[in-house]
Amino acid sequence: MLKKGLILLSLPLMLNATTMTQLLDTLKQRPEYKLDELMIDQSKLGMQSLTDKLMPVVDIYAGYEMYNSPNGMLPVAPNKLIKMVKNQNIPQPFSKQIAREGVEFTWPIFVKSIYTLKQKASLLHMASKKAKRLNFIQREAIVVGAVAQLEYLYALSDALKAKKNSILKTKQTTTIKVKDGRAAPSVLMVLNTHINNLDISLNNIKQNINILKSKIETLTGIYLTHRIHLRKKHNIKKGDIFALKTLRLKLKAKDKALKASKEAYYPSIITKGNFTYSQADAYNNDKYLNEEFGDVGVYMKMPLFDASKSTQIQKAKIAYMQEKIYLNKTKHSLLVKSKELQKEIELLNQSINLARKSIVNQQKLLKIAKVAFLDHRMSEEEYLRYEDALANAKASLYGFEAKKWQDIAQLAVIYGNDLKRIVK
Repeated sequence: MLKKGLILLSLPLMLNATTMTQLLDTLKQRPEYKLDELMIDQSKLGMQSLTDKLMPVVDIYAGYEMYNSPNGMLPVAPNKLIKMVKNQNIPQPFSKQIAREGVEFTWPIFVKSIYTLKQKASLLHMASKKAKRLNFIQREAIVVGAVAQLEYLYALSDALKAKKNSILKTKQTTTIKVKDGRAAPSVLMVLNTHINNLDISLNNIKQNINILKSKIETLTGIYLTHRIHLRKKHNIKKGDIFALKTLRLKLKAKDKALKASKEAYYPSIITKGNFTYSQADAYNNDKYLNEEFGDVGVYMKMPLFDASKSTQIQKAKIAYMQEKIYLNKTKHSLLVKSKELQKEIELLNQSINLARKSIVNQQKLLKIAKVAFLDHRMSEEEYLRYEDALANAKASLYGFEAKKWQDIAQLAVIYGNDLKRIVK
């Protein structure tokens, strides 16, 4: 059993996603998603707690009371008391020691602020649902951005390896020439130094790949053992800025809180009831007796002066204004960011096309440079510049593509698009 448990615990680390969709699907199994679900449950209980305040509260009680002078077991009408005094054989409902048990209830019939606070709680509950979706899309965007950056590093590594292989082939020919005395040994030193620098760059890329894999594993529970090529399925659906929906609901909730603080001055109507069963030895003749007494009433309560209520109104006003200003500030920032990202994606598409053309041209130029270098019509430094130019052109292309995916992911967050619909 222990062995099975260990296998199950290590299973998430052994899983391997074959598509971007499968990778994003794992986010719903992660603790972050579960916490967001609990946040919704918590907000739902906030609604229920206010409903509970409008329900009756019923208590039972029992007690034993001791007095230094006889105390009444229940209110006694004057004519009944006179009759008891005249006839001392009748036990009078007074005693120094009284056992009481009974039941009492309180039921708020009308408290205006509670109904308003229920509306506030309902708005916060809806806001928590929107926040859950927004948080999920934000985590999707982080994963997509990390995978795009990972793909960039893999592609950059491939470009540097291709460059290294190209230089190694040139080195083979040059080594023969050095042995034959047709080239100076310093040429090999320059090539070896360049190859060594490439190995250092490749090792740095491996370190960055490891960091990104750990980041993805933290979010998804999956350690990627292979590359995931990002492909676009659908375009971003634009419309209302999704992130503002949560803030608008919170602003409405603040407005309800302000309204409820003012309604604290409204009259409230409460009904109360009580039933008591008392037992004692009458003080006049020590005879045992028991009495029952009950009451029920409806009460209206209205505050005339309470400085703390005025302070609460001012605090609620400030909280409402803060939320409103934050909403307007966020709306402006996201509108500007949306325009920036859309324009940047257009420019990146142009840059990607230009980078592809540049790679084709640099490949042609490198072929010419190799021939010129081997024919001693070009120095090794000049030849290596063409190798660098091709690698840089490829790096630019991969960088543009990674940046484009990151921008698409950010736009998806702004407009509330599920990235599983957009990316595959």
